[in-house]
Parts: sequence; structure tokens; C-alpha cells
Amino acid sequence: MQKNKNSIISFTMQAGFGLGGFWVFKYLFIIGTTKYPSLEFVNGFLIFFTPLLLLFYLVQYKNTKTDNTLKYWEGVKFGITLFFFASIIESVMVFIHVTRIDPAYISRVTEETIEMARSLNFSDTMMDELKRQSSFSPFTYIFRQIMSNIFIGFILSLMLSPIASRININIKNLKK
Repeated sequence: MQKNKNSIISFTMQAGFGLGGFWVFKYLFIIGTTKYPSLEFVNGFLIFFTPLLLLFYLVQYKNTKTDNTLKYWEGVKFGITLFFFASIIESVMVFIHVTRIDPAYISRVTEETIEMARSLNFSDTMMDELKRQSSFSPFTYIFRQIMSNIFIGFILSLMLSPIASRININIKNLKK
């Protein structure tokens, strides 16, 4: 069990660089939307590659194991850990963005959120609560983003682990 746990951690750290690098690339489009709003569509398109990368890494992890199997909760654990390490990589870029490149970014996003809530005719008490919860520091913003990514990793892993356990594609098999 300990060897398996170390194997998951080791593999997710390595794969986290890949997914985290992809998220950094994707985040560059978020930064670019302040000057070129049309880049938001590119970012929206790139979001769909995250589940595909998770599935790829799940299958790749399964193929590295000697028994070539992936248990359901092992896949879920893998996804959560993968998204944690990728979030750490992405958080460096987010920190640079919200502290150096565009310090007003968090307040602008907060204002847009409040304005959208106003357009939906939220009650005054809900608006006050939204304003109270929306004012936060860059560290709080980054922490929330990391937690959000981990939660998304959990949900995606719940759905993709059974699929990954059934996929039997291996690079060695393709060379034959």
C-alpha cells in the first residue's frame, strides 16, 4: 500500500507539471482578455482539454502499474492529487498576475460579479453577503482558486476513473 501511495504521488507530481503548464498557457489568455476581449473564447475552448488531459494521465498511470488496473478510488485520489500539483504550478502565474501585472484584476472581477448579481435582482441581504464574501486579498483569491481546482479534479475524477480503467491503450501495444 505504501509503495502504491508513493507511486501515485510521484506520478502526479510529474504529470502535474504537464497539466500545470497547460493551465499556465491557458491563463495567459485570461491575462490577455484585458487588452483583447476576444481571447476569452480561446480560453473557453481550452477549458475542454483539462478533462482530456486528466483521462490521458489516468490511463498513462494505469499503464505504468504492473497489473495494468486502476481501482475507482485510486483514480479519484490520483485526480485530486494531480489537480493539487497542477494548481500549485498555476498559482505562481496567478500570483504574478494579480500582484504585478494587473493588481486591479481581483477588484474588477468582484465588481463584475456584483453587477451581474444586481442584474439578476438579488435581494439586499444577498447582495450584502456577496459584497462581504467578495472582498479578499490575492492570497485568499489564489487559495480559493486552488480549492476550486481540487474540487473540479474530484468531480472529473469521479466521472473519468471508470472510463480510464476500461481503456487498454498502451504505447507498447501500438508498436506491435
